[in-house]
Amino acid sequence: MERKEIENLARYNIAQFPKILPEHYKSCEFLERDGKGYGTVRLWKYSIGGPEVMVAKEAFKAIDYRNKTITYRIFDADLNRMYNSFDVVVGIVPKGNGGSLVKWQILYEKEREDHPHPNPYFEICSKVTNAIDSHLHKP
Repeated sequence: MERKEIENLARYNIAQFPKILPEHYKSCEFLERDGKGYGTVRLWKYSIGGPEVMVAKEAFKAIDYRNKTITYRIFDADLNRMYNSFDVVVGIVPKGNGGSLVKWQILYEKEREDHPHPNPYFEICSKVTNAIDSHLHKP
C-alpha cells in the first residue's frame, strides 16, 4: 500500500464506518479540523453489541509510512471508565496478489486489574475488516 492509500484510509474513509457497519457505528462527527491531518478529533457514537450507544473521541496519534501503520488515541470515552489508556493500531500488510491484509492491535491499560480485557472491541475490529472488504468489492 502506498503512502497516498494509507493517508486516504486514515484521513477520509474511516468516517464511512457508520454507512458500512451501522449495527456498531452510529455516527462519526468531526469536532476539530476536517479529518485531513493531525489535530483532527472525531466523536464516535457506537455500540459493542446491544442497545446501549457509547461515545468516544478519537485522534491521530501516529502515522508510520514505513511500517504502514496508523495509531489512533481514544479519549473522553465511555470505555475510559475501565481503561486508563486505549490506542488502536491499524497495520496494512501488502499481499503478493495486489491485495492487503489488515492487522489490528489494541494497546490498553486497565484502570483496575479486575476489569476485563477489551474482547468485544477485538470482535468489532474483525467485523470492520470484513465489512470494508465486502464494501470495496461490491460490483
